[in-house]
Amino acid sequence: MADGGASTIIMLVTALLISSAVSAVLIQEWSSSSRVIQQQQEGLQLSAEIDIDFAGDPMMVSLSTNPGPKDITFYIQNTGIHAMDESSLAILVDGVSIDVDSTVFVPAGGVTWDPNMLLEVTLEVGANDFTDGQEISIYVIARSEIISGISMSATMNEEVRLNEE
Repeated sequence: MADGGASTIIMLVTALLISSAVSAVLIQEWSSSSRVIQQQQEGLQLSAEIDIDFAGDPMMVSLSTNPGPKDITFYIQNTGIHAMDESSLAILVDGVSIDVDSTVFVPAGGVTWDPNMLLEVTLEVGANDFTDGQEISIYVIARSEIISGISMSATMNEEVRLNEE
């Protein structure tokens, strides 16, 4: 009978050791999952707080043809509540990637693309066959500044009409 009691105590101690090890693993995994969920929530919140939008009359986008290569100039407004990275702009015109020739803050003097600030964007379209009165689709992607270790992107799509200066 004493022998049976010793084996029961050994089994009990073994079960307690195994259950405590499993509990430690579960707590660690729960902590990791909790961190991932928190980061996803922060990303969703940031995504809702950034945005860009076309500014101005979409039927009066400037097409400059003189002298030299053609340029398209339009304005984008930061309509979110966080600064955007103007150097991260990617622009497609009718589905084709176009190089950004220059960006200028409006009003002048800005050093960051802060909320409610306009950004004048000039695209060098070179020898492309854009003409006065032509309607084109402009698609813009911009990335936010890094906020709490997270950066998100915002997009804008607009159908515009070119008007030669």
